[in-house]
Amino acid sequence: MKQNQSIKTVSTETDSFSGKHSQDFSKLIARFSGKWYLFLFNLLFFIAIAVVINHFSHPLYKGSTTLLIRSEQTKPIGAQALIQDLSFDTRDNIRNQIGILKSYSLAKRTLETLDLKVSYFKMPRMLGKWRINALARNIYQDSPIVVKNFSGNRILKDIPFFVHILSQDKYVLEVKTTINDIEFSEIDTLQFGQIINNPYFSFSIHWRDEANRQFQANKSSLIKNDFSFIFLDIEKLAAQYAQKLKVNFYFDDASILELSLEDTHPKLVADFLNQHTRSFIESGLEEKNRIANATIQFIDNQISGISDSLQAAESDFQKFRSQNKLINISTEGNFAMEKLEALVTEKSNLQRMLKYFEYLYDYIQTKTEFNDIIVPSTMGISDQSLNRLVTNLAEAYATRNRLLMTTRETSPQVRQINSEIESIRHSLIENVRNIINTSEIEMEQINQQIEEVNQQIQKLPGTERKYINIQRDFQLNDNIYTFLLQKRAEAGIALASNIPDHKIIDPAFVRNTYQTTPKPTANLIIAAFLGLIIPALGLIIGDNLNTRINSNYVVEEHTSIPLLGYIEHNRYDEKIPVIQHPSSPLAESFRALRTNIDFMIGKNIPSPVIAVTSSVSGEGKSFCAANLGAIIAITGKKVLVVGLDLRKPRTHKEFMIENINGLSNYLLGTSSFEQVVKESDIKGLSVVPSGPIPPNPAELIQSDKMDNFIKTAKEQFDVIILDTPPLALVSDTLLITRMAELTIFVVRQKFSRKHAINFLNHLVEAGRLNKTGILMNDITTPKGYNSLSQYGYGYGYSRFKKSGYYG
Repeated sequence: MKQNQSIKTVSTETDSFSGKHSQDFSKLIARFSGKWYLFLFNLLFFIAIAVVINHFSHPLYKGSTTLLIRSEQTKPIGAQALIQDLSFDTRDNIRNQIGILKSYSLAKRTLETLDLKVSYFKMPRMLGKWRINALARNIYQDSPIVVKNFSGNRILKDIPFFVHILSQDKYVLEVKTTINDIEFSEIDTLQFGQIINNPYFSFSIHWRDEANRQFQANKSSLIKNDFSFIFLDIEKLAAQYAQKLKVNFYFDDASILELSLEDTHPKLVADFLNQHTRSFIESGLEEKNRIANATIQFIDNQISGISDSLQAAESDFQKFRSQNKLINISTEGNFAMEKLEALVTEKSNLQRMLKYFEYLYDYIQTKTEFNDIIVPSTMGISDQSLNRLVTNLAEAYATRNRLLMTTRETSPQVRQINSEIESIRHSLIENVRNIINTSEIEMEQINQQIEEVNQQIQKLPGTERKYINIQRDFQLNDNIYTFLLQKRAEAGIALASNIPDHKIIDPAFVRNTYQTTPKPTANLIIAAFLGLIIPALGLIIGDNLNTRINSNYVVEEHTSIPLLGYIEHNRYDEKIPVIQHPSSPLAESFRALRTNIDFMIGKNIPSPVIAVTSSVSGEGKSFCAANLGAIIAITGKKVLVVGLDLRKPRTHKEFMIENINGLSNYLLGTSSFEQVVKESDIKGLSVVPSGPIPPNPAELIQSDKMDNFIKTAKEQFDVIILDTPPLALVSDTLLITRMAELTIFVVRQKFSRKHAINFLNHLVEAGRLNKTGILMNDITTPKGYNSLSQYGYGYGYSRFKKSGYYG
């Protein structure tokens, strides 16, 4: 009853193998140590993969630089304020600057400045014969050779040319490709500096100065390795770099950007980042200078047009003064001259503005871009409506250009901004046309007023009248010329005062670049981790998915029924090897079982009956019953082994005796007890075979004859061992175990199902089995382990006292 209560307690906590159970660390270690070869193989396998990856992967290096961007909220001061007066504000917010930095056009400009038209590589030769192309590495400017005298029209782009150096004077050039679906291959021995002419390419290969000087010192390395070069397609390369370049905010709330790039050579990374930031700053400065230069050019054109007229008027005026010396002008003459001067000044201003309006009208009608327009304020025009329209149109064009850097022409955003540009253009054209018409009307009015004054002047004396006319022409041209000179000086000051809007904070340095892939140490650590964790997970998952009993841990964790012992795998041909091999681990395991049975049964029960059963056939219960009987018999006790599996007799095969007369004959009353008991070859061990298969085994076992048989056997023998049928298949065993002092439930490693333990737990809980113990059979001990120490025989008295099975 104590055992049944213990089983019930355990079963309420863990009823089946479907639940999750925590694994004891020591048990996992024991499980893993048994499969040490799996861990070793996986560890070596993954480390080998890591070594291959580290050796054959093309290394990538990462570098970065930081750039300060002036946000559009920054208010210009000093000279920048003057630039603001001469042009509209072209500064963009930070996100727009990110778009410019990642643009294809800026990347192309950077690559053209760096002159990256040829890329150089180095690869080893195995045993000095075979080139290993998979180990090609970009050597950038560290290449000992350089390609010169090539033309963009006669080169094969993106095709590798291989160079094998023979001596300081000679090399072998090899190229193989497909041109217009035609295979092309060429291998030539050439001189350094010799021009190679071919229908498809033309160039020459030279030593770099330093490599040529140090040839003797580096001869071994130069000859053992091959080199290659590729003519690059700048347009394709620019698209790749625009994609690879990463631009991020250095801080969330700062106007500092971090530019980072990954590439195959650390110096190439640093050179590109530094040149790219310089190109970005230069392009912004050029944009500002373009407007100032356009203003200066426009003013110069106006000055060149007015200078001839001014020189002629000045010459006439000086000639008149030299001929007539000083003359006195009358009051009427002074009044007419002052009035004429005012009208001439007004006319000169109006003429200047008309010329600008005509320039603006023509610019809007003919230009498709709006990046070098001269704004009205530059020419002293303060029309707010006109200034606003010009500024809006310029900003719309700038927005369109920024969008085209990152989006297609057909995108909705570009279509919308194009619509806005057309709307502003129409409004601006209409506005300028109206201003021109109005200015022309004003010009007619001024001319009429000047004509009226001229009529008044005609009434003056001839000399005085001529003086006023000459002075009028001179003053008209001089006013325009002086104004233009003033504006040109202002534009020149603005141009000289232009400074970059942005600033490099930290340039990229080669020493600060680092290798991102492959990462040798990290790869080895990951490989070691995978080499250990994958077989461990495989074993754990496999054990959880496996429905068979693989170790004693599986039994111990899911039942409180004690384990009586572990029977070694039978490596011999004998049926009862404990007699022929008494010193073997197998015999020792049966001796340990014998000892544990004594502990469980106790010393006070005479002639105990031991029932040996299992869940299904094939688990070795007959083998265990026979060898258990033999190991007990050699202690001097009289042992009787009874074959109670009347449906599938097997006990007689273990002892190699006939099954003609056996237990079934006794139960049927055709034979006596003495007639069915057979002496074996082992002293003190007798056997009762099952006998012929009867039609009603269950009824025979339940009959009084069976009780009489057990009673007679207990009178004549010290120990009775019953080899019973499998519990899960027939009910005969449950009829027999009521007569037994101990039931041994045999499970076979890697054969018995886990649900057999659940089945046994339910039988014990229901009280249908008396004292019960589990015996693990067919244990395979790994080489180098002792079976007894591996499975821990000799539980000692304490375990069985704790379970309530011993005194």
